[in-house]
Amino acid sequence: MTTLQRTADLFRQRRRTWIPAPALVKAGGLLAWRSRISDLRLLLGMRIENRQQRTKGGKVISFYRYSGRTEIR
Repeated sequence: MTTLQRTADLFRQRRRTWIPAPALVKAGGLLAWRSRISDLRLLLGMRIENRQQRTKGGKVISFYRYSGRTEIR
């Protein structure tokens, strides 16, 4: 199974749920998880949203969510 497939499966299994970036690192690869999300948007037409949350210590955590819909290409 490719990292793209693992990342797509994670989003499909957790549809409409905000997933923290560390969980996506495990599925998509340490240095490539952002590229996998881009590929899912471009190649599979998956609608994936992003939000960021700042902790009290000033650290920013990214979260991503698949809406469960795909764009028609």
